[in-house]
Amino acid sequence: MTRRDMVLLGSSALVLAICGTARAADCTPQAEMVDATCYSTIQQAADAAIALDRPLMLPRGSYQGPLTIDYTAHANTGFELISHGATVYGSLTIECTGDCFYFHQEGTIFINGQAPGYLVTVGKADFSDTHNSIKIDHMIVNNGGSGGAVQLNYVLNSDLFIVGDTAGQGAGLDVRQLQFSTLKGATSSKQGYSMAIEDGYVIANSFQSLDLEASPACLAMTSPHANGNVWLSVYQDCPALGVRSRSALTGNMGVAGVTGGAVRRAFDVQ
Repeated sequence: MTRRDMVLLGSSALVLAICGTARAADCTPQAEMVDATCYSTIQQAADAAIALDRPLMLPRGSYQGPLTIDYTAHANTGFELISHGATVYGSLTIECTGDCFYFHQEGTIFINGQAPGYLVTVGKADFSDTHNSIKIDHMIVNNGGSGGAVQLNYVLNSDLFIVGDTAGQGAGLDVRQLQFSTLKGATSSKQGYSMAIEDGYVIANSFQSLDLEASPACLAMTSPHANGNVWLSVYQDCPALGVRSRSALTGNMGVAGVTGGAVRRAFDVQ
């Protein structure tokens, strides 16, 4: 990583004055974004942002969830969640009705909590909402409960960077239905699989530089509909690599990648 220093030209006093100016929330009706600090709850802020068709901005700090973002009203133009390193305590649910497009999470966001289910879900469990061309910029999820960290239910043509960790039995990342998308990040589960692909159509994806570790087993890929995927430079470091279906053996291609020193057992085949 290269450190980049700013070269100051002209008056340094002006630069210092700008850097030293305290940020003030714009809570006026004319604000370009809905600032969560202007509302008593983060859910009220999200509802206002959707009603006004404006981005929701979370300045750095802590916010009490749960938070549900249903952007059905803007299914054709999307919704933008901007986080400057904010931490949300409680679940995050992203959903819509029917075919929806262009949800965008910008910046770094932390989702922390203790839940018996998945702490973050994108899409409904019945696959009734499709999330097309979405972008998750930098999402870090930690579930201290018995459930999993992140579940992707129906996502298409998207770009995702997700770190999902759980202390429970669920997966760090449960990929139920993901198609022609790029997924990066890291996952772990203290009592389960680091990553799971178990039922839906998971096809034509690029899984890039994933870090699967700190779990009893790295991957469960048992869906008969997981094929046409490329696993590029994936790092796996679990006592057991996990389990794969016979169809997954021929329908997925691994390129480069490394297995760590913790691995003692190869993949089981179902």
